[in-house]
Amino acid sequence: MLKKATEIEKTRGMAQGEYIQPSYGDLKEKVGKILLSSLERGDKVALVLNAKKETSYLFADLLKLPFKKFNENNHPTIIANLDENVGLPRIRQHARNIREELEKEGTFLDYITGGLDEYPQTGEKAAELLKDGSFDLVVVAGVPHALPIETVPGVSIAVTDGPRLVEPLKKLGYDYVVTELDAHAKTLGTSEVVPSDFGLVLRELMNQEILI
Repeated sequence: MLKKATEIEKTRGMAQGEYIQPSYGDLKEKVGKILLSSLERGDKVALVLNAKKETSYLFADLLKLPFKKFNENNHPTIIANLDENVGLPRIRQHARNIREELEKEGTFLDYITGGLDEYPQTGEKAAELLKDGSFDLVVVAGVPHALPIETVPGVSIAVTDGPRLVEPLKKLGYDYVVTELDAHAKTLGTSEVVPSDFGLVLRELMNQEILI
């Protein structure tokens, strides 16, 4: 798994050899409106968590959003690498904590691709599910460059913690990329889902939409 992770970074991530200009990506409000408009129209939307270790507590915030309240007739499909039976005890506990918190909020996973330590291969499994599902819009949070988005049709959004991953992700085929800064610092020592910047923007947009 470590060998595969290294290969992904060298061929699809930041370790490709040349200097990559840091970027904060697309404006979160703009991308948030694209996501919410897609749900509102009745488009088929998938939210994919393909995260690793503790940072999964931040990227899982996207799955906690009250999309069902926003559009009762169009729920996004949830795909996540949150298998509680895979990995070291600490990794399994992270997955268990997140799933329990999501379920308390009424969010249940439609597909489980593997464990949090398996992100190099769970991205490929998620891509297969996405191709079979014919989604109009896909959001991939965590380690989006581990998912072969170039094989998946439809509009795609990546949520990453690396400003130097924005350019590589765009080259891979993602239409939009938003960054979550300080993901490691924000999740250090936590056992609960941490609010993400993109999640906060989406919540604000959803509140505005509901009030209109």
